[in-house]
Amino acid sequence: MMNQEISGMTAPDQLQAQIDSLSDEEKQMAKQSLQEIKAIIEQLIAQGATEEEIMQMLAELGITMEQLEFAEQLFSGNNELGISI
Repeated sequence: MMNQEISGMTAPDQLQAQIDSLSDEEKQMAKQSLQEIKAIIEQLIAQGATEEEIMQMLAELGITMEQLEFAEQLFSGNNELGISI
Protein backbone atom coordinates (compact mmCIF):
# COMPACT_ATOMS: atom_id res chain seq x y z
CA MET A 1 0.00 0.00 0.00
CA MET A 2 2.93 2.36 0.55
CA ASN A 3 3.58 2.63 -3.21
CA GLN A 4 -0.02 3.25 -4.20
CA GLU A 5 -1.68 6.56 -4.78
CA ILE A 6 -4.03 7.64 -2.03
CA SER A 7 -6.98 9.83 -3.05
CA GLY A 8 -5.18 10.87 -6.22
CA MET A 9 -2.06 11.89 -4.33
CA THR A 10 1.34 10.26 -4.75
CA ALA A 11 2.29 7.74 -2.04
CA PRO A 12 4.65 9.14 0.64
CA ASP A 13 7.64 6.99 -0.36
CA GLN A 14 7.32 8.03 -4.00
CA LEU A 15 6.96 11.66 -3.00
CA GLN A 16 10.03 11.45 -0.77
CA ALA A 17 12.05 10.01 -3.65
CA GLN A 18 10.94 12.87 -5.90
CA ILE A 19 11.80 15.46 -3.23
CA ASP A 20 15.21 13.88 -2.67
CA SER A 21 15.98 14.25 -6.39
CA LEU A 22 15.46 18.03 -6.25
CA SER A 23 18.39 20.39 -5.79
CA ASP A 24 18.48 22.73 -2.80
CA GLU A 25 17.88 25.59 -5.23
CA GLU A 26 14.73 23.91 -6.59
CA LYS A 27 13.45 23.31 -3.06
CA GLN A 28 14.09 26.96 -2.15
CA MET A 29 12.31 28.14 -5.30
CA ALA A 30 9.30 25.96 -4.42
CA LYS A 31 9.20 27.37 -0.89
CA GLN A 32 9.43 30.92 -2.23
CA SER A 33 6.62 30.26 -4.72
CA LEU A 34 4.46 28.90 -1.91
CA GLN A 35 5.09 32.04 0.15
CA GLU A 36 4.22 34.25 -2.83
CA ILE A 37 0.97 32.38 -3.47
CA LYS A 38 0.02 32.68 0.21
CA ALA A 39 0.74 36.44 0.10
CA ILE A 40 -1.44 36.84 -2.99
CA ILE A 41 -4.27 34.95 -1.31
CA GLU A 42 -3.98 37.19 1.77
CA GLN A 43 -4.14 40.26 -0.49
CA LEU A 44 -7.19 38.90 -2.30
CA ILE A 45 -8.93 38.21 1.01
CA ALA A 46 -8.10 41.74 2.24
CA GLN A 47 -9.61 43.11 -0.98
CA GLY A 48 -12.81 41.14 -0.37
CA ALA A 49 -12.30 38.30 -2.84
CA THR A 50 -14.69 35.39 -2.55
CA GLU A 51 -13.60 31.81 -2.04
CA GLU A 52 -14.64 31.12 -5.63
CA GLU A 53 -12.36 33.89 -6.91
CA ILE A 54 -9.45 32.51 -4.90
CA MET A 55 -10.10 28.99 -6.20
CA GLN A 56 -10.21 30.40 -9.74
CA MET A 57 -6.84 32.12 -9.24
CA LEU A 58 -5.34 28.87 -7.96
CA ALA A 59 -6.80 27.00 -10.94
CA GLU A 60 -5.14 29.51 -13.25
CA LEU A 61 -1.85 28.64 -11.53
CA GLY A 62 -2.59 24.95 -12.07
CA ILE A 63 -3.05 23.96 -8.42
CA THR A 64 -5.92 23.19 -6.08
CA MET A 65 -6.49 24.37 -2.53
CA GLU A 66 -5.80 20.82 -1.37
CA GLN A 67 -2.42 20.82 -3.12
CA LEU A 68 -1.59 24.21 -1.63
CA GLU A 69 -2.47 23.02 1.87
CA PHE A 70 -0.40 19.87 1.32
CA ALA A 71 2.59 21.98 0.25
CA GLU A 72 2.16 24.13 3.36
CA GLN A 73 2.28 20.97 5.49
CA LEU A 74 5.42 19.76 3.71
CA PHE A 75 7.25 23.02 4.32
CA SER A 76 6.08 23.48 7.90
CA GLY A 77 8.76 22.94 10.49
CA ASN A 78 6.90 20.07 12.07
CA ASN A 79 5.07 18.28 9.30
CA GLU A 80 3.40 15.07 10.41
CA LEU A 81 3.56 13.48 6.97
CA GLY A 82 6.81 11.63 7.54
CA ILE A 83 8.32 13.42 4.55
CA SER A 84 11.40 15.60 4.88
CA ILE A 85 12.38 18.44 2.60
